[in-house]
Amino acid sequence: MSIIFPGNYVAHLNAYREQGVEALPGVEFFKAVGALVLNPDTKGNLNTDGELAAGTYDLEILSPDLRQDDKPRKDKPFIVPAGAVIYKVAVAAPGVKAAAAGNTVKVAPTATGGFPATPTLTAGADLYFPAEGAGSALPSILDGTAVGADTQVQVVTVGDFVASQNPSAGACRNSPSAILVEVCYYRSSPAPDAEDAHIPYAVEAGQGT
Repeated sequence: MSIIFPGNYVAHLNAYREQGVEALPGVEFFKAVGALVLNPDTKGNLNTDGELAAGTYDLEILSPDLRQDDKPRKDKPFIVPAGAVIYKVAVAAPGVKAAAAGNTVKVAPTATGGFPATPTLTAGADLYFPAEGAGSALPSILDGTAVGADTQVQVVTVGDFVASQNPSAGACRNSPSAILVEVCYYRSSPAPDAEDAHIPYAVEAGQGT
């Protein structure tokens, strides 16, 4: 885990490295994004027909190593740590096509305590999901209940889904597609260490006056 301060970063926070920002003294904020990938090339969660069947699936925080065969850093389970206070949950499904209009994707953590009301994403008449996704209502950020235990983030899908770009980029271009979930949370920063105070160094006898 690495904590940075406002003004010291120029890119997205790195969820894989558990990178957070201490925007307020004593409070560390995190933005974690997990994925359920639909890849017709490797199948993975897809059945023999290339479909993601209705069900409940664990999400993962994807490795920055894009190779599929020998990743030095493997994908990690998408887990919100105990003590985190969640203030936003959002879901999107770029490149995912539903079997029928009205099919849904809903965020479903394994432990509900501390999670806000999670959003549901619904397929439109064209069988694709809205590009803007769906998000939870934003509460008072510093007024929430902490998650009581490490919590695996999951999605529950209703209907069969396939990887399909909208608009299509050609018959050979069906992937990558994914269901994406963002969880934004904060937690208390750890107690101060020696770098937070100007502790004088020890002086050996005869070195000073």
